[in-house]
Amino acid sequence: MLPGEPSFAANNCRGRDCIHHELGTQAVCKLVGSDQSPLLPIGRDIGWAQGLNTEIDNKLLGGDVVAYKIRWFNGSWSGWYVTGVNDIDVKFNTPTNDMRRMWSYFTDHQHQYIICKEPK
Repeated sequence: MLPGEPSFAANNCRGRDCIHHELGTQAVCKLVGSDQSPLLPIGRDIGWAQGLNTEIDNKLLGGDVVAYKIRWFNGSWSGWYVTGVNDIDVKFNTPTNDMRRMWSYFTDHQHQYIICKEPK
């Protein structure tokens, strides 16, 4: 049976342009925290300020943080930062003189994020 055949009805799609996909192996993403109910700061010794490492999220949370927002001390929210796209901080880690990602502010600011995890 070919994907374009009308008898191929994956996800209730019956047209000639339907393709069957195994979606059970796709990562599942969810929002953690929100503007109204942000996550609390998590402390400095967790590891979020470790340079430009993009694997720390997997190590600490078991998934990929694909986007996140920071609530600044004045109460306003940042725009969305996308991991590895627009999230390099303009400040740097002074003890080590290395660059860091904006998620380093998870240590002392309220925040929220979208995390994607592989299905178990």
